[in-house]
Amino acid sequence: MHLSNPIRRYLPHLLVGLTISLIMVGAYLAVGFASLNAPKALWSANPVTITFSGSAGTGSVGEFVKCAPKLTDVVFHATVGNPSKISLTIGPPGEATCGPSPDAVTLTAHCLVAAPDCKGVYTGTITIFEGYNTIPPGLAVAIVVT
Repeated sequence: MHLSNPIRRYLPHLLVGLTISLIMVGAYLAVGFASLNAPKALWSANPVTITFSGSAGTGSVGEFVKCAPKLTDVVFHATVGNPSKISLTIGPPGEATCGPSPDAVTLTAHCLVAAPDCKGVYTGTITIFEGYNTIPPGLAVAIVVT
């Protein structure tokens, strides 16, 4: 009995295992490089908090955003967890270009109900879209109405 006989017997299995391993490593590297090249939003602070009194009815905070790589015709979309009580807007609502230099935006929250009914803590999100593509990460917004 030779030492080469067991190797010869299991050679097809070894080749299949090696091939599957190489495919998995290649797929892992492809996903890793794709995520490195995917567009990203860079917020000056994330999350941010807007705090104001219910009697004031509105509050705002300034923020800066950058995009890497440079994007064109982006749109900002604001959502809030309780849209019957509070609204969240962002100005400007979009940009012709979002690139490496920081662009100023203003987030504004408005009470949609009477001051006593508006008190509470709410959550919102600002999402950047380029066409139909979402650019991560979204900006988390905490809204505190006193």
